[in-house]
Amino acid sequence: MTYYLGVDLHKKTQTWVLLNEEDDMPVFSREYSVSPSEVARACKDVSKFGNIIAAIEPVCGWQWQVVQMRGAGITVQVSNPRKTAAIAKSLQKTDKNDALTLALLVRTGLLYTSIEVSPETRKLRALVRERSFLVQLRASIQCRLEGVVTREGRHLLEGATSSKKGASVILASPNHEWKRAVYIKSDITKYIDEIEIELRQEIRTPLLKLLTTIPGVGVITALTWIAEIGDFSLFKTPEKLCAFAGLVPTERSSGGVQKLGHITKAGSTHLRYMAVEAAMHIRNEPKTEKLYEFYEKNKKGAMCARVALARKMLSIAWYMVKKNEPYTSQPSRVLSSVHLPSRGDLVHTL
Repeated sequence: MTYYLGVDLHKKTQTWVLLNEEDDMPVFSREYSVSPSEVARACKDVSKFGNIIAAIEPVCGWQWQVVQMRGAGITVQVSNPRKTAAIAKSLQKTDKNDALTLALLVRTGLLYTSIEVSPETRKLRALVRERSFLVQLRASIQCRLEGVVTREGRHLLEGATSSKKGASVILASPNHEWKRAVYIKSDITKYIDEIEIELRQEIRTPLLKLLTTIPGVGVITALTWIAEIGDFSLFKTPEKLCAFAGLVPTERSSGGVQKLGHITKAGSTHLRYMAVEAAMHIRNEPKTEKLYEFYEKNKKGAMCARVALARKMLSIAWYMVKKNEPYTSQPSRVLSSVHLPSRGDLVHTL
C-alpha cells in the first residue's frame, strides 16, 4: 500500500502527517524539530508503513531536508507555493491541518509542483542574487552619504560624492560619518568585483553569447536570465516565460467582458528587474531602432512602456533560444502583446 505524507516545515519545528489510500483520518501524526538527526528519526518512523510519497513546501531549509528524505527512500514532491491556496485560506489553520492538506493534495494528484533546477543553476542563481543584494546596498549607502553631506554643507565638498575626487576629499576631512560611508561603499564594491569575477568564470556557454546579442543585455544581465530561467525549454511559449517573470497583466474577466490590470509581479523578481533594466538601455539608434519604435508605440507612460518592452525582449530571447539564432533587428516572429496564461501555466522553479 502507498501512503501519502504532508510535511509542514518551519524554522525550528515541523509536523508530519501520514494518510493511507482510502481514509482521510491520519494514520500517523507527529511534530519534530528541524535537524538532520530528527529528520532521520522521522524518516525511520514513517518508512515502516511502506511506500511513501511526500509533499513539502519550499520554505526554510527545504533543500537539504528533501535530499535527506529522498536518500531515505521517500518520494518527495515540492509544492508550488502560489498554488497551495487551500492552506493560506484555511479557516482552521494549524500545523497539523496544513500538513494534512498537503497529504490530501498529493494523494488526489491535485498538488501543483515546482520544478527543481540543477545544482549548477542553483549555485549561479545564488551568486547573481548576492550581487543584486550588494548592488542595492551600495546604492542605499551612496544615497545616505549624499543626504548627510547635503545636510551638513554640500558646499564644503568639491566634486560628486560618487567620484574619486569627492571620495578623496571626504577621506581627508575630519568628518567620520562621511568617511565610514566611503569605506563601506569601498568594501561592498570589492565584494561585488569578486562576485563578478566568479560569475564570469562560472559559465561560458553558447547560450550566454546568444543572449548578449540582444541590445541592452550585457554579461551580468544574461547570466541573471540564465540563472533565473534555468532551462528555456521548460516554458512551452513565450507567454509562459513572461508569466514566470511576472510581466503579464492580471485579469478579472467575466460575462464576456475582459478586464486587464497591472502586471502580476509573480514568479522571479530578479528576472523581472533585470528585464526592465535591459529595456531601459534601449535608445533611438540604428541597432535598436525596431525596439525603440515599439517603446514609442506603447508609450502610455514611461514605466508602462518599459515593462511592455521588457516583456517583448524576453519573448525575443525565447524565440532566439528555440531557434538558436542571434538577435536581428527584424526577428522572424515577435509578440507585440502577451496575455495572462490559463490556470496551471505558471511555472515555478526552485
